[in-house]
Amino acid sequence: MNLPQSVTIIVSEDRPSWTMRRFPYFHEPFVSKTPILSSNSIASKTKHLKKEQRRFDSGESSLSLAAWNAISQTPGVGISITDANGRLLFVNDTSLVLFSGTTDVDYAGKTIADFHPKEFVAERLSLIARVLREGKPIRLRHIYLGKPIESTIWPLKDNLPPHNRVLVVSRTSSNAVMSNSIPPDLESVESKYIDLGPLNVLTKRELEVLVLLGHGMSIPKVASILFRSPKTIERHKTAIGKKLSLRGQSELVNMVTMMGLELRDSQRERLDKS
Repeated sequence: MNLPQSVTIIVSEDRPSWTMRRFPYFHEPFVSKTPILSSNSIASKTKHLKKEQRRFDSGESSLSLAAWNAISQTPGVGISITDANGRLLFVNDTSLVLFSGTTDVDYAGKTIADFHPKEFVAERLSLIARVLREGKPIRLRHIYLGKPIESTIWPLKDNLPPHNRVLVVSRTSSNAVMSNSIPPDLESVESKYIDLGPLNVLTKRELEVLVLLGHGMSIPKVASILFRSPKTIERHKTAIGKKLSLRGQSELVNMVTMMGLELRDSQRERLDKS
């Protein structure tokens, strides 16, 4: 992915939907096209929007700017820029929703450790360090907030400081349109951890039963795989339906399919978000 060398984004008072965010790690204000969430925000920030600009270490021409806008504003595609220490330098709305569940997040001057469990943070920082060290992207598959997410971490080749940054492109795994654009030689890894969201109420055994039934297996087949009796599997299925308020087999199958759950996911360590 080739980002421009030096994009200049100009924002003026007649563009109230654009907001400026300042970060201590940038030489100049960073300006992003993100809706301002409150009237108080508009009142306090509009006065700063007079011909403010930010040189983003990535493009030089109007074509480059158009390319960056296309990437960062494509619906369903989460974009974030992070440094080696996990500082959040830019996060678009889609990425905020994927990893926080809302766009109402103030990430200015903060790190991923301010928002995510320590296990998630340690794993992500380790991958970022490896990407920067080897200069090659890595794709990470994980389930977070109950959503199947694929994040590709790309090294940014900065000509000017700050250095050691990565571009993280995230999407839900069910987005088949983008799956075809991923290079076949791109290394893929799977997270050791999992955040099942609403499925966190299930026990490990119930999750195993849910996944196998969701893949279309019969109760006798599930019983055989898990070395349990069919009656035991029936009890688990009933308990699962009550906990998740499922109304029949079709909803169960749909849930497993939408989350992209596999039996190996039941063996992953659950993230502690307390």
